[in-house]
Amino acid sequence: MGQRADRGRAVILLGLRLTVSGGREAAIRLVVLAVAVGLGVGLLLTAIAGINAVNRQNERYAWLNTTPATHSTTSRHDPLWGRVTDDGFDGRTIIRVDVAATGPTSPVPPGIPRDPGPGQYFVSPGLSKLLASTPRDELAARYPGHQIGIIGDAALPAPNSLIIIVGRTTAQMARLTGAGQVTSISTTPSSGCNGFNCAVREGINASGIDLILSVAALALLAPVLIFIATATRLSAARREQRFAAMRLVGATPRQISLIAAVESAVAAAAGVAAGFGIFFALRDPVAAIPFTGAPFFPSELSFSLADVLAVALGVPVAAAVVARLALHRVNISPLGVTRRVTPKPPQAWRVLPLLAGLAELGFFVGYGRPRSIPGQILAFVPGFGLVMIGLVIAGPWLTMAGARLLARRTSSPGALIAARRLADDPRAGFRAVSGLVLALFVTTVAVALITTENVKRPGSAGGPAASNVLADQFIFGDGTSSGLASAPPPPATPLTQLRGIRSVQGIVEVRADPGLTLPTALAGYPRGFMAGLVSCAQLASAPALGRCPAGTAAVAFPVVVGSGRDLAGYTWPPADASARQPGSPRLYTIYVTTNGSVAAVERARTVLENAYPAVQGMPSTFAETTASKQQVYNDYAQLADVVILISLPIAGCTLAASVAAGLADRKRPFSLLRLAGAPLTLLRRVVALESGVPLLAVAAVSIGAGFAASAMFTTVQLQHALVAPDTAYYLFTAAGIAASLGIVAGTFPLLRRITGPEAARNE
Repeated sequence: MGQRADRGRAVILLGLRLTVSGGREAAIRLVVLAVAVGLGVGLLLTAIAGINAVNRQNERYAWLNTTPATHSTTSRHDPLWGRVTDDGFDGRTIIRVDVAATGPTSPVPPGIPRDPGPGQYFVSPGLSKLLASTPRDELAARYPGHQIGIIGDAALPAPNSLIIIVGRTTAQMARLTGAGQVTSISTTPSSGCNGFNCAVREGINASGIDLILSVAALALLAPVLIFIATATRLSAARREQRFAAMRLVGATPRQISLIAAVESAVAAAAGVAAGFGIFFALRDPVAAIPFTGAPFFPSELSFSLADVLAVALGVPVAAAVVARLALHRVNISPLGVTRRVTPKPPQAWRVLPLLAGLAELGFFVGYGRPRSIPGQILAFVPGFGLVMIGLVIAGPWLTMAGARLLARRTSSPGALIAARRLADDPRAGFRAVSGLVLALFVTTVAVALITTENVKRPGSAGGPAASNVLADQFIFGDGTSSGLASAPPPPATPLTQLRGIRSVQGIVEVRADPGLTLPTALAGYPRGFMAGLVSCAQLASAPALGRCPAGTAAVAFPVVVGSGRDLAGYTWPPADASARQPGSPRLYTIYVTTNGSVAAVERARTVLENAYPAVQGMPSTFAETTASKQQVYNDYAQLADVVILISLPIAGCTLAASVAAGLADRKRPFSLLRLAGAPLTLLRRVVALESGVPLLAVAAVSIGAGFAASAMFTTVQLQHALVAPDTAYYLFTAAGIAASLGIVAGTFPLLRRITGPEAARNE
C-alpha cells in the first residue's frame, strides 16, 4: 500500500510538472483553459446569484403582503390598521401604506422606528428625492401631513423603490375601502391574496417565475458547459500522442488518467478562482439591471455555502472527468493514437433523443399541461433539455450526412478534402459548432415566445391618446342594483380644480344607470354588456373615447374600458336619459382628458385621489394600465434578451477555441500539403468548409426544432398559436451565422504561421 501511495504521489507531481513547466504549448493551453473555465464559472455564478437575488428580493416584499388573516384576538399586541394601495407618478409605481396604531404595542413595519401618527409619513430614499424635486400639486398634495423620516433598506424591495407609509387616525382607516387590522407583520411572501386588504399584489410570483428561470438557467448552462468541454480538449491530439508514448514505456491507464486529471484540474481550479473574481467584478453592474422590473441590492447577489462548494469542487471534478473520457483511445491501446484508426461513423439512432424531446413536449399538447407550477416545470424543462441534448447527440450524424452530400455535389479539391475529413470524423467537425447550434436553438425559442406573447397581449386602449386620458374606475364601493360598484359624483371643489388645470381638456362622467346595456355588439364589447350613461356634451371633449350620434343628448357607454381597445372611431348608441330617469347621480367611472403632459396628468391624478380617498386603486391612463398588465411579460422578455446576449458570445468563443485547437492539432498535415504544392487559399477553403458545413447542416435542424418546441409550448402554456417572428429575427440569425464564419476567417492568419516547413518534420 505504501509503495502504491508513493507511486500515486509521484504521478501527481509529474502531472503538476507537465502542467506548469511543460513548455510554451502547455503554458498556452493552461492559460486558455483557465480563461475558458473562468468565463464559464463567472456566468454560472451570475446565474446562481441572480436566482438567489430574485428570491431575496421577493422576501423584501413580505411585509407588504400582510393580510387581515394575521390578526389574532389572543395576541398581546394592539392591532394595527393597515391598507396597501398602488399610486403612481410618470409611469413609476408608488406603494402607499396607510396605517393607524391602536396602542403602544401595535406592530411596526420594517425599516421605520415607530408607526407614524396622523399627519406624519415615512418615505423611501427614492420617493424623498422625487417629492423634493416635484411641484407639490403634482405629488406631495396626495399625502396628508409632513415627512418625519426615511424608510430603511429592510423594507425596500429595490434601491429605487418608491414607498410611503402614511399615518392616519383609526376613524379614518375604518372608512377606507379594504383596510384591515393585523397584530403581526408578515415575513413570508404570499403567492395568494396579498396586501393588508387582499386587493393588491406586491412582489414577484415566485412560483410562476421558477418555470422561466429554470428554462433560462438551462439555456445559459448548456453553452457554458460546451465551452468548458471544448477548452479541455485543446491540443488533444498532441496530448494523446504524449500519453500514448508514456503507455509504450510502461505507464498504466490509471497513471495516464491521473496525469490528465491533474492537468485539467489545475487549469479548472485556476479558472474557478478567476470566475469568482469575474463575478465580484460584475456584481454591481449586474445588480443594477432590472431583471424583475426593479434592480437588486448588490448584497442580494450572493451564494449559500452549498452553492460555493458545488462550484468550487464541481467544476474541477467535471474537468477531470472530461479529460478522462477524452483519453479512452489511449487507455484502450498504446498504439491507438499512432495508428490513427478511423472512428466508426455515427449511426442514425442519434436523432432519437431529439425526436423524444419533441415527442415529450407534444404529449402535453394532446394531454394538457399540469395545473401546478412544479408540475409544469417537470413537464417542460426536461422536454427542452432533451431537445438540446438531442441536438448535440444528433449533430455528428447530421454533419456526416451534410459532408457526404457535399462530396457528391462538388469537384473542388478544397471541398473534397473538407468533405472527406468531415465524413471520417464528423464528431470533431460538429464539436466546433455545437455551442453555436445550441445558441441558435435558444435564440429561436426565446424570440418565438416573445413574439407570440406580444401578439397575445393587447395594446393600450385609446389608440394614440392612450397617455392623454386619465381614468378613475370605482371598482370598490357600495353596490348598485346591477351588482356593480359606484361612487358619488365629485364635489364642486375638485371639479373646479380639474377645470383649472390649464392642460385639462375635458371631463367625462359615466353615470350609474341600472339595467342599461349596449343594444348591439360594438368596439369588441358583446351585445348586452353593462353600460353607463354619458353626456354627449362631455364626450365631445374626449375624442379618444368615441362620439355621439348627431342630435343625441346622451349615449350608453361601457362601464369599464379594458386595455387593447381603440375607441376613437366608434359612435355609441343613444340613450334616452329623460325617459330612463337616472335618479342616482353616482358614477361608475370618471375620465379626465389632458394634453398628455406629465404635469397635467399628475395634477389631475392628485385631485382625483384627494376627492376619493376611500376608494381602492389609483386613477391611471390607458397606457399605464396596459404597462402594468404587461410588466411580468416585459420582465420575462428582458430575461430572454439576457439569455440570447450571453449564449451567443459564449458560442462564438467556443467556435474560436475549437477552430484554433483544430488548426494546432493538424499543423503537420497542413504543412505537408503546403510542401506538396497546395496553396494557402486551398487550406483556408478547407478550414472554412469544415466549420461551415456542420454549422449550416445542424443549424437548419436546430432552428426547426426551436420553432417546433416553441409551437408546442405556446399552444399548451400560453394558450395561443405560435406567431412567426418578424424580419428582425431572420436578419439577426443571418448576422449571427455570418459572424461565426467571420470568426473562422479570423483564424486564417494563424494558419499561415503554423504551416511553415518546420512543422512538417517528424517530432
